Order: sequence, then C-alpha cells, then structure tokens
Amino acid sequence: MQLLALAARLAAAGAVVGFLLAGRDVAQQQYLAQGLSRTAVWMLSHGAALGVLVGLTASAAVFIMLLVWWWALTAGRRPVGAAPPEGSHPVHESLAPAASRFALFLGFITAAAVLLSPERGGPPGGPPYRLVMLGTVAVFWTILTGAAAWTAGADRAEGAAERWFRLRWATVAGLAFAVSLLHVWARARSWPELATWSLGSLVACLAAFAVLRAPARFLHNRLGQPMGRAWGGRFGLAMSVALLAGAVGVFAAGASAKARAGRLVKQRGRNVILIGLDTVRSDRVSLLSSDRPARDLSPNLRRLAARGTVFSHAIAQAPWTLPSFASILTGLYPEQHGAEHLTSTLPPPQLTIAELLREAGYRTMSVVSCEYLNAASGLGQGFDVLDESQVLGHRAITSAAVTDRALQLLEQQKEQPLFLFLHYFDPHFCYQDHQEYDLADGYDGWLREAVQNADQNAFRWMIFALGPAFRERATRVTDADRQFLRDAYDEEIAYTDSQLGRLFDYLDANDLWDSTLVIAVSDHGEELLERNWSGHAVTLYQELIRVPLVVAAPNGEGPAVENRPVELRAIFETIADFLDTPTPSQPLRAPSLLDGHGLAPGPVRSSTRPVAEPPAPGEFVPKYVWLTCVIDGRWKLIKDHLRNRSQLIDLEADPHEMENRSADQPGERRQLERELDRLDAEVGRSPAVLVPQASEEQQRRLKSLGYL
Repeated sequence: MQLLALAARLAAAGAVVGFLLAGRDVAQQQYLAQGLSRTAVWMLSHGAALGVLVGLTASAAVFIMLLVWWWALTAGRRPVGAAPPEGSHPVHESLAPAASRFALFLGFITAAAVLLSPERGGPPGGPPYRLVMLGTVAVFWTILTGAAAWTAGADRAEGAAERWFRLRWATVAGLAFAVSLLHVWARARSWPELATWSLGSLVACLAAFAVLRAPARFLHNRLGQPMGRAWGGRFGLAMSVALLAGAVGVFAAGASAKARAGRLVKQRGRNVILIGLDTVRSDRVSLLSSDRPARDLSPNLRRLAARGTVFSHAIAQAPWTLPSFASILTGLYPEQHGAEHLTSTLPPPQLTIAELLREAGYRTMSVVSCEYLNAASGLGQGFDVLDESQVLGHRAITSAAVTDRALQLLEQQKEQPLFLFLHYFDPHFCYQDHQEYDLADGYDGWLREAVQNADQNAFRWMIFALGPAFRERATRVTDADRQFLRDAYDEEIAYTDSQLGRLFDYLDANDLWDSTLVIAVSDHGEELLERNWSGHAVTLYQELIRVPLVVAAPNGEGPAVENRPVELRAIFETIADFLDTPTPSQPLRAPSLLDGHGLAPGPVRSSTRPVAEPPAPGEFVPKYVWLTCVIDGRWKLIKDHLRNRSQLIDLEADPHEMENRSADQPGERRQLERELDRLDAEVGRSPAVLVPQASEEQQRRLKSLGYL
C-alpha cells in the first residue's frame, strides 16, 4: 500500500508539472484567443498525461531503489537479525517513510527536469534533447541509489537527518549541473569551447552549493520538512488522488473532443496535399504544354495541371524560403507574421493552417527538407507529425526520400482524412549531378566544382565583381558557364518532378483524386546570372517572385488557366474553403483560389528584408536590402526603402525588367507609389509585437549552410 501511495503522489506531481507547462504553451500560442478550444484541451490533456507517465516511471524507479536500500541495510552494514547499537537510529523501522519522502522529492525533480527539457534540439543527427535528458536522469538515479543507501544507514538520527539534507541539496545542484552540461553539449562549436563552458558550469554549481547552503537549510527546516510531512501524510494522498482524477477528467475531455472532431472530418472525407517546391522559377516548367519538347522538365506537374487550374501570374510574398512559406501557411504578409529576417522564427501566436486543421480534427503531417521549415523555425506549428529526417543540407539529394516518407504516411492514414505538407528542396543551390539526366554533362569548366560544392554566398564571392580583386574573375564567366548553371538547375527540377510522379501514381492507384485537394507551389524562383547575380532574396524581379502554382480540386474543370495576378498567401484561405473550415477574421485576408471567376482584380504585393540591421562599417552584407513591390495590371513598382528610390516597369513591353519608366510615366509611378504606401501602412508590424529570433544553434547551422 505504501508503494501504491507513493506511485499516486509521484504521478500527481508529474501531472501538475505537465499541466502547468502545457498551460504555458496554450497561453503563449494564444489558442484560446484564437478560439481553438479543442486544441487547448488537447494540449492540456497531453501535458497532464505525459506528466503522469513520467511520474509512474519514477515510481517504478523508486521501487527498485527501495529494494537496493533494503539489501544495503540488511546485508551490508549489519548482520541479518543483529540488533542496532544502543542509542542508534532505528533505520530498519524508519526506512519506508524516509525513503518515500526522499523518493517523492527526487521524483518531482525528475519530472520537472524531463518535462522542462525541449522535445527536439541537440547536435545535428544526434538523439532528441528530451531522450538525452531521460538518460542523464537515469544515470543520476543510479548514483543516488547508492548514496541514499549510505545516508539511510547512519548510526544516529542526527547524522541521518544531516545526510538526508545534504543529499537533497546535492540532488538539486547535481541536476542543475546536468541540465547546464546538456545545454553546453548541444550548442558547443568545438571541443575547447565545450570544455570551457563545462568547467564554468561546474564551478558555478559548486559555488552555488557552497554559498546557498545556509538559506537552503533555513528553507528546508521551515518549509521543506512541514510540506514533506503534509504531502507524505493522508492529506497529501487525498490531494494526489484528487489531482489524478482531475488529470483523467482533462484527458477524457480532450479525447472526447478529438473523437467528435474526427467523426465530423470522416463524414467530409476530404484530404489536402500541399506540395512545396523550393526555388523553382515559373519559366523553367511547362504546366500547360511542353513548349520545350527537347527539354521537358515537368511532365508530372503537367499531369497535375490537367486536373486543375494553373495560375500563370502567382506572386510570392517574399523571394526566399522562410517568409514565403510562412505567408503560405498563415495567409499573412511577412510584416504581419514576423518571420521576415534570416534569424527570425515564426512567432507562436501566429495561427498556421496546420493548427486550424488540427483543431477541426484532421491529422496534420509534414515532411520537410530545409532548415527554414523545421521545428526550430516555428513553421512546424500544428503538425501532429513533423518529419525532419531529410534536413540534410545543400549537398544532399532528398526528393526521393521525401516521396518515400509521403507514401508511408498516406498508407498509414488511409482511413483518416489528412493534411499533408511535402517540401522538396533539391532545386535549391548547390546543384547536384543526376545520372538519370545528361543536361549538364557536356561542360567541364571551372564552375562545375563550385556549383556542386560551394555554399551560395561563397559561390557569389567567387564569380562576381564585389571589388577590384574580383573583377578579373568576374570577366571569366562566359556564355558556356552561364548555360551550365542553367543546365545544372534544370537537372534538379527534372529530378524533383520525377519524384512527384511517384506520388501522383499512388493517388491514381488508390483513387484519391476524387477526395483530395492537391496544391503544388514554389516559394520563390532563382536568378541565373541574368543580372550578373545568382541566388535569391535580394531583389524582387519576376524571376524570383513569379512562381508556378497549380490548384487541383476534386471534380475540377481542368485544365484551366487564371491569368490575373494572385498572391501565394491565398493558399491558406483556399485550403480552409475546400474543407469548409471557418477562419478567424483577419485584415487583408486573401480570397480563396477555388473560385477563379470570383477573384477580384487588384494589386499584389511582395517584399524582402532578409537582414534587419545595417552592417558594421567596412563590412559587406549582400543581403542587406529593404524592398517592396506592387503589381497592378501591366505596371510594376519596386521601392528601395534604404535608398529612397523606386523603379517603374512595364511588364508587357519589358518582360525582362531592364528599363525604368519612372521618368516618362510619372502618373503611373505616383499612382502605384500611393497604392504601395497604402498597403505598406496596412500590413506594417506593430512595434509592440516581439519577433522571436532563431536560437544560437539554429543561427550556427544557418551560417554553416551559407544563409548568414
């Protein structure tokens, strides 16, 4: 019975910790403010259940500890049956209550340490942070078992009490050191740095242990012991049972709400597959017909287009990955959602389409292959399954593995409607050679190694005239070099399209087209030396912001073409519209794309500000730009906020955007400037909104990949 009571107390302690931590997440992500009551209940019930599990695991460890203690006392310090010396502490009789109080304390510390540690994180390719924390605590408990046996075996009561105090205080200091050591281990960039920070953590913990022993003794005597006796008595047991009953009630409410939402979702029987194609230019794919038969890069995208609508003038809200996909998943402009800088993350209060659909009862899953779409970026919000196994850097080839994982998830979820987000990263620089294609095989010049091995920033420094020392090298870039760059890029697109074909074959074989909305979209394009520049993020020309977009709904009248400009952020409302899921009211919400004839003509907007702060004097930062643009019909205006100048472009007469018409079309320029100023004012982020920044580890990984 004593062991059962101890297990109840530990489970209740864990439930309280888990519930409080989940409540913190609910408040931080503003689920209640967004009206996502089911999501809030699910999170609270999940936190309470996880806490109960940790507490019960701790109780099993306590049982093993008690057995070890009993053996140490009966077989180690005294012969079996021998009477203790006169005046000594009756350790045999006081073992159970002393062990229970200490194990309760240790179990609570364990539950808090495990639940407070993040689920993910740690070194690339290493185990999850929480798993490492569990292993650390297990080792810690093993050491403490022997120490506790020594403590309980003191000859006198005073000595035992002092040892118990020292052991509890050492437990707190030791766990603090273990947690700090894990954080250092996860973030250290080199062995010397790891050793330095580890030694510093050890010294800090030892100093705290020595300096704070006096106040710790006061708190232990005045507060710790009375609270321990109360919690270890009948009152504590009754409270534990009540807390466990509450945790069971919350979990039952969450399960019931989820079951009701699931039944409604099954009645609808609709799925959504959102395919994100990283860095694919609109003019390199053929969605309606193969206008380049000798180099048909996208036959499978054309299969999709035959079932739906092609939006020939789809405009990305930013010319690089993080803000563009954040706009797709939230329906907001970059200035509204806040993930607009290289070191930004999507703030938790922002509502993603995955969170909205999870609230509605859908199974939400994602397979990503880029740093800017993992959990650390904030774009993983709302996904029940977030597969980051293919976030392998720029030199990896990942499209086949992304499709493999997508087929596994579709097979596992055959009976439950789902939202599946797939991200294909291969068209992004570096361009890797694919033996299946020979588009770039005839080139043996100096750019091949750079294209396949250098990060994009290093590539730019190698070939562009960034200063006098580089001008000679820049003149070496010939037409053959430029063509090789395009050929290598085309190989990546063709390979990625072939992997989409496997996905579409599965949808064919399982008759999923009649129940599934499939959207294929690129987040941005790529500059291929048209303006003596390569890459993206620093301009707003059409090769970067005009992207392929296909929306194929069940029973759609495809193929169809919509020539009016649309914004990618409209995908949020499109998915919600298809699933009959209401969305929270939001200023400037883009309309659904499902009813192409109902799209109102109007301006579309894009912006980029990848680096928030100006570089230090003498430092060159190629991504320090701040541009916004607006497109209204044939006219496009790009505004450079840093230099206070603008460029007016006639897209019909000058599709390559080489001529500034500001001087000879002052009326059009003033009209678009007013329109852009109005939009900028409406989407401007409030200074009161705190934009989260990427962690030091995330920034280090981004820098290693050439983003920073």
